[in-house]
Amino acid sequence: MKVRLSEIKVVALNTRTIILLTQFVRLARVREGADLRMQQADIIKRVFKYASMSENPDLIVLYMHIKKEMAKHIQKSNLEKPSFNVYHKVA
Repeated sequence: MKVRLSEIKVVALNTRTIILLTQFVRLARVREGADLRMQQADIIKRVFKYASMSENPDLIVLYMHIKKEMAKHIQKSNLEKPSFNVYHKVA
């Protein structure tokens, strides 16, 4: 099962990923005037969308690091498992 970017909350991420997201947002705001803020509920989705359109090499590298760290975090925390079988042990 795939994980949607809109379903991932920043508070659920590991520290390394949050630091990379913060660096990306700060750099995008300072260099390109992007309307990104860490307080936005869908910041992860916005960062991925912004990175796909950006031509700034620093932002692209940060985006690749974020993507790699998020993939590791999702695999570690088993977020890939479907959540609809939560009650399978109850029956």
